[in-house]
Amino acid sequence: MQHKMTLVSLLFVALLATSCDVERSEKYQALVAERDSLYTEAVAAKGGFDNALNTINEIEAALESVRAQENIILMENQEGNTNKAVNEINAIQQTLQENRQKIEKLEKQLAEQGANSKALNQTVSRLKKQLEEKDTYITNLKDELQQSRKQIATLNEQVSDLSENINELNTNLDVMAVQNAAQQATIENQDALLNTVWICIATQQALVDKGIVSKGGLFQSSEISKQGFDKSHFRKGNKRDVEIVPLNTKKAKVMTSHPDSSYQITEGEDGALSLQILDKEAFWSMSNYLVVSIK
Repeated sequence: MQHKMTLVSLLFVALLATSCDVERSEKYQALVAERDSLYTEAVAAKGGFDNALNTINEIEAALESVRAQENIILMENQEGNTNKAVNEINAIQQTLQENRQKIEKLEKQLAEQGANSKALNQTVSRLKKQLEEKDTYITNLKDELQQSRKQIATLNEQVSDLSENINELNTNLDVMAVQNAAQQATIENQDALLNTVWICIATQQALVDKGIVSKGGLFQSSEISKQGFDKSHFRKGNKRDVEIVPLNTKKAKVMTSHPDSSYQITEGEDGALSLQILDKEAFWSMSNYLVVSIK
């Protein structure tokens, strides 16, 4: 029994010595180093994969934000806020540039790490294409907005020119209105002068005293004075309106010259006479004065 125990002890010592020799061997040390290297690469690969996912999530969030901003830009453009819309586009272009740089950095990292994930590469390619499409769309939209701004500026200039023309026309119209008013007043004055008639009805003696008719003699009848007379003794009227001239007497004589057919002397129920003008144009054709001597 004692012999067996001694044998087992010797075998254990021998195995222990063999194990120590293996651990000290170059092959063992190489395997351990390779294991540690693979573990380090695995940890690094996992960290790179996590970073890639984070970058992809950031880019997708940025693209979603760009889509929302596009709707805002379109609304601002419809409302005429082109300046604000252009500022929004500049901000979007900056965002797209930053995310293009993230894509380039991610591609470089994946290449350095030797990542060979088909799904990951397809995702990166898809995001890269979306960024390029958005960049083209935003650039075209900016060009359209700038063109709209130019058109609006041109329209504003045209409106300003039209406003100046309208103001000038209004000024001309005001001047013309004043001129027309002056011309109308002149025409009315001339019309009034042309159609103004002077009427004087008085006794013979009164007419003589006022110098309207001359004093007749034994062989000479009185007649309208040729020396002129004071119009203040006359009543002014408009020949177009004068139709009947009340004489308020039972005996009268027309001193001024008027065609006989153009008027008539009529007697009222009370016996008072009136002069009725039958043809206005003819009656006033020879003189704008009507002088009647009454008794």
